[in-house]
Amino acid sequence: MISYRIIHHIPGRIRIEVPFIKKLSRSGLLQMSKQLSTISIPEGIKDIRPNPLSGSIVITYEHGKIDIIEYIKTVSSNMEMQKLVGVRD
Repeated sequence: MISYRIIHHIPGRIRIEVPFIKKLSRSGLLQMSKQLSTISIPEGIKDIRPNPLSGSIVITYEHGKIDIIEYIKTVSSNMEMQKLVGVRD
């Protein structure tokens, strides 16, 4: 599973620290963007904004429509699996 830590969470908005984002090269960031684009975004997620400078991701969502913690766990697990099998374009 990709390592992450919840930095701040209020209903409707969560900021997650994802340390490996800071270490990515430009091509690594592009690959991560491709991976994220293959993940279906469920109803209730309004926006996902990665910030490579701070190594964090902000997700805005509709509180009550989605279990955001379960969603984060699923995405983290899926990204780790893609990393292990060497997803290519």
